[in-house]
Amino acid sequence: MDAQALLEQAPDGQVASSATRLAGSSGWQGTGRSDTALWGLCKGSGKNPYQVCVDLGDRATKCSCPSRKFPCKHALALQLRDVREPFPVAETPDWVTEWLTRRNRAAAAPAASDESPEAVERRAKAKEKTALARENAVRAGVAGLTDWLGDVAGAGLAGLPARDAAWWHSIQARMVDAQAKGLASAVDEVRGIVAAGGPRWAHDAADRLGGLHLLARLSSSPDPVVRRRLGFSVAEEEVRAGAGWSDQWAPLLKVESDDGLVRTVRQWAWGRSHGWVVAVRHAGGGARPVPPLTHGVQVQGVLHPYPGVPPHRVAVGELLVERQPEPVPAPSTWRTALAGLEEYLRADPWQRLHPLGCASVRVTEDSRHLVDEEGRGLPVRSDVALDQALALTGGAPFDAWGLWNGRELRLGAVATPGGAPEVVG
Repeated sequence: MDAQALLEQAPDGQVASSATRLAGSSGWQGTGRSDTALWGLCKGSGKNPYQVCVDLGDRATKCSCPSRKFPCKHALALQLRDVREPFPVAETPDWVTEWLTRRNRAAAAPAASDESPEAVERRAKAKEKTALARENAVRAGVAGLTDWLGDVAGAGLAGLPARDAAWWHSIQARMVDAQAKGLASAVDEVRGIVAAGGPRWAHDAADRLGGLHLLARLSSSPDPVVRRRLGFSVAEEEVRAGAGWSDQWAPLLKVESDDGLVRTVRQWAWGRSHGWVVAVRHAGGGARPVPPLTHGVQVQGVLHPYPGVPPHRVAVGELLVERQPEPVPAPSTWRTALAGLEEYLRADPWQRLHPLGCASVRVTEDSRHLVDEEGRGLPVRSDVALDQALALTGGAPFDAWGLWNGRELRLGAVATPGGAPEVVG
């Protein structure tokens, strides 16, 4: 199980954040594993460390801490540490053996499941009650965000750089408590833009705040894009259990990010029958996530789409064959390429990175633009990827693919015109 799947087991965003921090702390000792369990001792507020163990069979957890949330942050942190660097095999402590024995005895003689109409209805009502509580919590969070946005608009953007960390943290924490982690992440993005400064910070901050206002206005919509942006997620196991797309996939573009707690890698792949999709993987505790697909090759396999709109996020299913990449089609001009983004922007106006390609472009002498056959140029980021592209092509025209953020293209793959792409950067 990867870090993303583990964090999705957290009962709320606060536990997930705390577990990620705790996974990287030095308060652990006596960690180990067997074929059936993980265990460790975690320093707490009391004299004795907490005893934490996990049954690898069904990921059930046991912790001696007083938390009433299951799994608790200690149990999640223990598993995140093992994902980052697997624990050594060791002799199972008595307290772990006793817990596993009790679980095995209970499993050997399970209580008959009550499938009476009353029991089924009772479980359905409990599930409905939990979902309603989450909806109400998010609704309250949106109301708080709307008030906050009004205060920001009243005070003006010019005052944002003077706001201290506690001011930003208070609204983010409120969104986390409201189980609206998508809103918390969006606020943090605004904070990052303000903190970074630069000549465009006010423009970019206003753009993000406008997006937040739109999301708040549409928060009651059942649209899957809106719900995902708010923070409602679908478990990866549930996605994998659904329909899959069998195709030849070419992973060409990749972005890594680190918010201080979780590192994330996003990977865009081109499917010959399904177009662009994006696969995401997270890692906590200081670990670096491994890309879901082997970058720069062509993969035959099945990817399972999440609810939403293109380019769909996907969960990786069965991968069968890896081979050298084959040519990938690219629009003939930047005008055609950008026009193709219209439907995606209408469907998800909060998306900031878009896979974009164009055939037979050349780099201008100042290395600031990629010019197509019509003479129209698109700004390109001057980085290692661009240097590699120039080295590979020798200054001749080439097919290009990259990620467009509205201002510049981050180059990710190049090819001789009509040839197979090669990943750069």
